[in-house]
Amino acid sequence: MTYHGTPLNYGGDEIDEFIPKSVEDVSILQVAEYTPDFTDFKDKLTEVLESPIGSKPFDELVADVYENGKRILFMVDDKTRPNIHTRVLLPVIAERLLSIGVKKNDIGIIISSGSHVPASPKEVEDRILGPELYKDWGNNVLTHDCDSGNTEVGKTSRGTPILIDQQVLDSVLLIPLSDSEYHYFAGQAGTVKLFCPGVAGRETIRVNHPRMFDLEKGFNEGCRLGNCDGNPVIEDMIEITSIMKERIPIFCVDTIVHHGEIVYLQAGDIIDCHEAASAPLRILRVVDVDEPGDIVFVSVGKLGVNLYQAGKGIHAAWNALRHDRKGWIVLLAPCEDGIGSSAYEEAMHAAKDLEVRDALRFVIETYGSEETFKIGNQKPPDLFRILLDVAEGNIKIISGLNSEELRSIYRMEGCSVNDSTEVQTVLRDLVDRFLNEHPNPRVYVLDDPGLLINVKNQIH
Repeated sequence: MTYHGTPLNYGGDEIDEFIPKSVEDVSILQVAEYTPDFTDFKDKLTEVLESPIGSKPFDELVADVYENGKRILFMVDDKTRPNIHTRVLLPVIAERLLSIGVKKNDIGIIISSGSHVPASPKEVEDRILGPELYKDWGNNVLTHDCDSGNTEVGKTSRGTPILIDQQVLDSVLLIPLSDSEYHYFAGQAGTVKLFCPGVAGRETIRVNHPRMFDLEKGFNEGCRLGNCDGNPVIEDMIEITSIMKERIPIFCVDTIVHHGEIVYLQAGDIIDCHEAASAPLRILRVVDVDEPGDIVFVSVGKLGVNLYQAGKGIHAAWNALRHDRKGWIVLLAPCEDGIGSSAYEEAMHAAKDLEVRDALRFVIETYGSEETFKIGNQKPPDLFRILLDVAEGNIKIISGLNSEELRSIYRMEGCSVNDSTEVQTVLRDLVDRFLNEHPNPRVYVLDDPGLLINVKNQIH
């Protein structure tokens, strides 16, 4: 038998040749080639620093606000993000600061970790700065703690209390280094998310994030991948950042990373940068198709370390799949670190005996209020709303997780493997099973969980 070439990643290994060529309607979902508007990165960076949007030129702004003994603060992503842009931007911009007279001791780097577990020094070195940058700048790193050292500076029009790290408030210039990306409930990550949740207190996050929930649909209609209009979560974050702009000068440097390379670069006013990233993200992250898939194969690459992170693959595949409970999602994710979130685990266990729609309402009411919300509690509603469209057991996950737990608690079919050498056989068996029920399926293969598959004629 011969097979289509449809390579997918499993734990760093490529798995291919599992869909027979007898299946005719097979598509690999990818965006078109994208050509950046620059060939020399450093030249482009100089350009956006000297001709920013909505702001004075970088050097001029620094000269206006800086004096010896006053801190200029970089804001960078935490250990859960790739930080490719951080390792490229930080040394160049820091060197520019030094060259115009800023003292090294007056340059800080705060990790915008929100309510995530703060990075250890080793994690800062390995996952955020890299060894060389850490050697030069490790002593300048500041840690954000969402539970202490935060000061309330007001409230948003929606009533969200704005608690911000005092280390941020004590600085004379903030330089967020941003990696704009689509986000499954905030719509668009990067830029303003470096402030909320990035350097916000827990109470701010706890009040902001539950704005995503809807008791019947799971999520508010506006809280979806790639959407910022009418999205109460991101609109609240934008307002928080706008209020911060009135207190402290902010000069944002924003990027988009595509296949490990920076392909877009902008700088200046942080709200303007947020808005400017929308158009290139639409090109780089949206795939338009006419019809939904009958079965969608998806891999999550480095996100496959646990089920919590791998859920982004399920979400991406759901957008591409038919929504009449007849389709299958097949996810490849080793999940060597297990479930990955105690909050996710607790809520799913608590809802295990409820019907899907009842479980959806239960987890939002119990774990999704302003009083009870914590990071991880958004995952059960996201999964249950998907299970309204994809029947229980029709999400197949190839991983090292316990199959019985996946079935009884997470309502997925677990296909347990010991290592990547067993994955191809399992995939071929799954394809055979599906073909027995659906002899002429439309098959989609998705190797990037950051893509939004926009289906014109969805089946409900």
